[in-house]
Amino acid sequence: MPPTVPWVSPPDPQSATPVYLQVEGALERAIREGQLAGGDALPAERDLAALFGVSRVTVRQALAQLAARGLLSRRHGSGTFVTPLAPVREQGSSAEVPTTTAPRPLGLLSSFTDDARSRGLAPGARVLNFESGRPTAQEAMSLALSPQAAVYRVRRLRTAGGEPLAVEESTLPAALVGHLAAADLTDASLYALLAGRGLQPQRAIRHLRAVNADAAHAAWLELPQGAALLATERVSWTAAGQPIEFARAHYRGDRYDFVMELQGETP
Repeated sequence: MPPTVPWVSPPDPQSATPVYLQVEGALERAIREGQLAGGDALPAERDLAALFGVSRVTVRQALAQLAARGLLSRRHGSGTFVTPLAPVREQGSSAEVPTTTAPRPLGLLSSFTDDARSRGLAPGARVLNFESGRPTAQEAMSLALSPQAAVYRVRRLRTAGGEPLAVEESTLPAALVGHLAAADLTDASLYALLAGRGLQPQRAIRHLRAVNADAAHAAWLELPQGAALLATERVSWTAAGQPIEFARAHYRGDRYDFVMELQGETP
């Protein structure tokens, strides 16, 4: 029998939540509640697997998710360590939020909300525009819709710790999503809303390029016009292969950078 560890919550086999996500959630709670402090080394994968009563593959998947979100760091030959949480600026406090965020992995399909929380920052959202209508040619092609289909379009200003960091624009197929209103998207994760309707994005293709802020984006992000931004364009699909979102986003270039792990071809 493996020893009892306070922060280990054995997965519920009857839950609809995948086991690796349950393990990820237990580890994240332990980190946020201070049971695992910044700099602490995690047990080896085989030991974690024994503690949770799951396979090493499941543990490896959970650790990879937490590392990609910045909660863990993996050091070759040394192990896996808890990343110290970023300080949160309190209302009326002079404490500063770090001027740059941790690198955001290009291969991770996560929401802005989860990304901000993984850095210990409070996420926020303000709806700049919300409308329903017919898809543009690019939206129809990306979402596999007919020109007469109905779509929702939402543009939101995303903040972390009260600071504007990104402008996100999403187009969603109305027939798939169901009724949607601007009030559903204020200070809420779009991915969490979609997950609640059984439409969690599971796969995406993202394009990334550098642009300069136009007048509108400069005003929203409180930057000088012409400032450097990172622009992304993404199409996401559900686990069933349904196109669920066509999205564009503009991130502050002085707050974000993206990383990608590359591997050479096998000889």
